[in-house]
Parts: sequence; structure tokens; C-alpha cells
Amino acid sequence: MALKFVDNRDNEEYNLVRIGNQHWFAENLRYRIPKCSYLYKDDYRLYQKNGYLYSREALDKVCPPGWRIPTALDFKMLYKNLKNSALAMSWVEMLAGKHLEDNHSLQLGGFGSTAQMEFWDEGHGAYFWTSDRGEFYDEKYCVIDHSGLKFRYAAPLQNLFSIRLVETQNRVLL
Repeated sequence: MALKFVDNRDNEEYNLVRIGNQHWFAENLRYRIPKCSYLYKDDYRLYQKNGYLYSREALDKVCPPGWRIPTALDFKMLYKNLKNSALAMSWVEMLAGKHLEDNHSLQLGGFGSTAQMEFWDEGHGAYFWTSDRGEFYDEKYCVIDHSGLKFRYAAPLQNLFSIRLVETQNRVLL
């Protein structure tokens, strides 16, 4: 049975997947927040596939009730569970857009910057905000590409990254 979540703020439906002991969005978030969410190169054709890219200001406004932005540890656990799963395809196949368990894949949505509204790396890398904050109030983000999983700190007010959500508590979803 496929797990689904409908965001009652905009009626967008998302596929979910249980990986390890967590429920994750199996798609990038598509919730629009004026002046905080951006389409990659303003191309609406990429919206269903990649969702929005979000500025740092969106992080406190983007989560529907019961969901949160993952920590770096959540992403590390996800990576470990996928690599160790007998059901999982290889990490590289999954990154290439092939599907894993209940339609789960990582859209390689690239990233952007509000400095001059430039965008890069669509189709080559997945860039996700985490909820981790550095000592200078810069947020940590996660990069997933052909070489694996990495974490970096972002310039706080300029970068645009995708968002995946993880459930705040594990419960049965329909």
C-alpha cells in the first residue's frame, strides 16, 4: 500500500516512504511561500519534478503540522539505511532518478542564489536544507550527487535549496 500525505494548506499530494524507522516525503516540497520559494530558472515545467527551491527565510514557515526539516543526522541515517537495504537499488541508480520502494527517488533539482537569481546543477546534484544551524547562524545543507553525501554551511541569505520533510513522530499514514 502506497503511503500518501495531502498538505491541507494547498491540497498538494505527496508520496511518502518509510525508510528505516522514519517516514519521509518521497518528493521535494511544492508549497509556495511568496518571496521565499523559487522555480529553477523560472521554469514551471520543472515544478512537478523538482518542486520549489527555498530561501533560508522559508525554513520557519514551510512545514505542515506533523512534519519537520531533517537534521544532518536524519540524512546520514537515510543514506545508511538505503545503502544497507536489501531492497534498495544502488545509491547512484537512485540519484539518477530511478525509483526505490513506493516511488521514492531523489530529484536532482540543483540549487540557486537570490544574489543575481542564478541557478546551477539541475540534473546533477540534489541540495537540501537541513535544520542544523552553525555558530554564525548559517544553516547546514546536504549535497547528494554521484560521489555520495556531503554537508556544507550556506551563506544565510542567498542560497536556494530543495526541501524534503521527515515526520515528527512515527505513526501509520494512509
